[in-house]
Amino acid sequence: MKSRLYRLTSGRYVTAREVMDVTGLSKPGAYKRLAMNRDDKDVFAEVGLHIGRKGIKIDWVSEPVRVVMGIPINPEYLDGQIKGCVSYDRDDNKLTYTQRAALARYRRKLRKEWRDTCDTIKNRSSYNDSC
Repeated sequence: MKSRLYRLTSGRYVTAREVMDVTGLSKPGAYKRLAMNRDDKDVFAEVGLHIGRKGIKIDWVSEPVRVVMGIPINPEYLDGQIKGCVSYDRDDNKLTYTQRAALARYRRKLRKEWRDTCDTIKNRSSYNDSC
């Protein structure tokens, strides 16, 4: 089967296999990147740079919690709630895939910081070493 050629903005033709080899992306990731961008810099960016549709790095920024009479109105744990097949933020706005991925990275980072600084929980690896 012949591979499809994609024309980039520089005039260069590439296949998804070439993008996979250079960037380290999976096959679906390479096809998705070629479907969304045709700019050489965006197509051949490293895995993990989180370049969005317009070339912007996306990081999750948590809003401050609104409190009324001591009751939190929009707590942070409501971000990413799922209703049906769609994920929403705490203000009931739909989250895009990039926003969901940024939220997951943000929560993973917070959990790692908590595990590293917390004395009340033993890390699994240190617990196994002492046994």
